Amino acid sequence: MPEDPVDDSNYPTYPIGVVAELLRVHPRTLRLYEKAGLVCPSRRGGKRFYSRNDLRWIRCMRQLIHDEGLNIAGLQKLLQLAPCWEIRRQTCREYNCCRLCGLRGKIGYYQNQRRRRQR
Repeated sequence: MPEDPVDDSNYPTYPIGVVAELLRVHPRTLRLYEKAGLVCPSRRGGKRFYSRNDLRWIRCMRQLIHDEGLNIAGLQKLLQLAPCWEIRRQTCREYNCCRLCGLRGKIGYYQNQRRRRQR
């Protein structure tokens, strides 16, 4: 039986404007992250839609950028050096995701995408 989209943290629900407002970033910033390959929103009708896990990932990315001093190139390099599931996990204060890269949501997203392609 297919998973209910309401309960699926990987289901792309939020349009870019809502995500920008929730995370207090400019939509252009979200497009920049997408162009850099750091986030992969789904598209429906030519519009970007983000899942709850995408939002968690973006929050953790921004934490790395602002609190840890990484830039986009640094994040890209980090992801090239080690598969996301091998990067050491720690507890983020409120998001319960990897402090170093917040990839739990990203892993789920890509696993979900792979399942969809296999159908």
